[in-house]
Amino acid sequence: MALWKKQKAIIHKIEEYFESLDECAARFKECMSSMIKQGKPEDYRENVRKVSELESKADDLRRAIEHELYERALIPESRGDILGLLESVDKIPNSFESVCYQTLQERILFPDQFKENFLKLIDKNISAYESLKEASIGFFYNRNIQQHLQDIDTKESESDKIERELIESIFTSKLDKADRILLKELVVNIGNISDLALGSADRLTIAVIKRRI
Repeated sequence: MALWKKQKAIIHKIEEYFESLDECAARFKECMSSMIKQGKPEDYRENVRKVSELESKADDLRRAIEHELYERALIPESRGDILGLLESVDKIPNSFESVCYQTLQERILFPDQFKENFLKLIDKNISAYESLKEASIGFFYNRNIQQHLQDIDTKESESDKIERELIESIFTSKLDKADRILLKELVVNIGNISDLALGSADRLTIAVIKRRI
């Protein structure tokens, strides 16, 4: 009973970690949406700073969970899978922060014809993270997470489609070559969020299979 209570406590801390990622994702969406719609990234330094603060908070929570898993030897049969999953997931808030800083520091402006698809790309990649969160929490409670894993794969594919269409429209536009390259790099980096979610989903798939053996 005491061991279960300790394991339940660490699961609650993992849930707290994902709640912090939710905050980071929401602030990321707010920050990027403002910069895309209004086109003045230099005015949003404070919003970018808040994304960075939330990324740091999530990082601190992850380290605390990892330390507790090692120190108390909790959940030994799947500890390696959990540590690997957390390290993989933690790359997502890093990407939230990186994309915001990229947009701000490179003073990227968004021509009207691209705004809608950039917003769609942001939404699709956040949605992939959200499906990953549901799958991860479900894993810790021994739920069937297959549908969530499939959703991540679907959303990653849909993100790829938006990326391809957006990059093609950027390079067939009359923008300066330098502006086209900056926008293309941003598209790729936003799309990387769903790639990271898919990579974490692959880790979850392996962990589920190992649990059945």
